[in-house]
Amino acid sequence: MLATMMVAFCMSVAACGGSKTVVKNEDSCGKQMTDLQNALNTGAMTQSEYDQARSQALYRCNHH
Repeated sequence: MLATMMVAFCMSVAACGGSKTVVKNEDSCGKQMTDLQNALNTGAMTQSEYDQARSQALYRCNHH
């Protein structure tokens, strides 16, 4: 879960600057989905944050 949260954080910070930041994520797509669901269930992220992070993770999984 920590890895997923760090990826989401890095992506949000990277969007603020002009330089390109590459985040390499070694977790499987299934693990990412599980971590995101756990974060939502425990209140670590809002539904809106979950929806955005899930969409981004699915895109990366499908275009990997």
